[in-house]
Amino acid sequence: MARKRQEAPHFGPHRHMKAPVEHAMHRKATCLRLLRYFREERWRVVLLTFIVAVSVAAGVSAPVFMSQAIDAITAAAYERVPGILWWMFGACALYAVLLFFQGRLSARLSQSIILRLRKDLFEKINGLPLASIDRHPHGDLMSRMTNDADNIATVISTSLGTLFAGILSVIGTTAVMLSFSVPLTLLTWMTAVVTVVTTKCVAKKMGRYFRERQELLGQLNSMVEEKVTAVRTVKAYARERQVIAAFDQTADSLTKTGIRAESIGSSMGPLMNTISNFSFVVVTVFGAYFALEGWITVGVISAFTIYSK
Repeated sequence: MARKRQEAPHFGPHRHMKAPVEHAMHRKATCLRLLRYFREERWRVVLLTFIVAVSVAAGVSAPVFMSQAIDAITAAAYERVPGILWWMFGACALYAVLLFFQGRLSARLSQSIILRLRKDLFEKINGLPLASIDRHPHGDLMSRMTNDADNIATVISTSLGTLFAGILSVIGTTAVMLSFSVPLTLLTWMTAVVTVVTTKCVAKKMGRYFRERQELLGQLNSMVEEKVTAVRTVKAYARERQVIAAFDQTADSLTKTGIRAESIGSSMGPLMNTISNFSFVVVTVFGAYFALEGWITVGVISAFTIYSK
């Protein structure tokens, strides 16, 4: 897969140590070439899609049964409760089992695709003329065989099924919530929008500090490598103080930037919990009001508290 390099801005005498940012030269064509490997594993893709769809349906239906059980208890219809609880238990058990098989099937799918990809890549490298191989650093070729292939495998095994399940979960959850109460659904989605906007703002600021930290870390590593390699030259010209001062300055900048990055990164979890708790308060307060007005039942409120998560 053809790639092109875009050099990030460099500063100081260590610019040759900065890793380039890479992406495919022809992204659409590259994606189509990757899809060819999926077509060769179409039966696994179809089975994975089916498992994800059924597992999402089971996960979405469990709160519905819980809502029915609570409403049955509220209405003193105790004879209905055991049957509803068995259905809820069955949905939860089915969800857990299918989640296990989803993970195993995703792992098998990724390893099978990467096996074919590495074979094709190895045959391609073996078929290249020596002049072409000499023009590329051997480390770069090895990186394409190992790191790049592993990255693709990770995306397939962990992200593909999760992404598809997430999309179906949002659709299924929203459909069930709308069937229960349109106003309460809109209120819940308002908190979801707040979560998305907040996450985007925090992630943007956090990403800036993390990128700066990586740049400073590259400069520091480069400085250590250069000065250790040229230690005799440094001592011959009595440049120890200047080298130490430059190292201390870069190390101090790295420390300050790292503290900022980790501080913002560690605040993401508590911030999301706060917004999640706010969503819980919105659902319970307005849900209680709607229940007192007779628009929804108590069981619907309990279901919404789960769906809002």
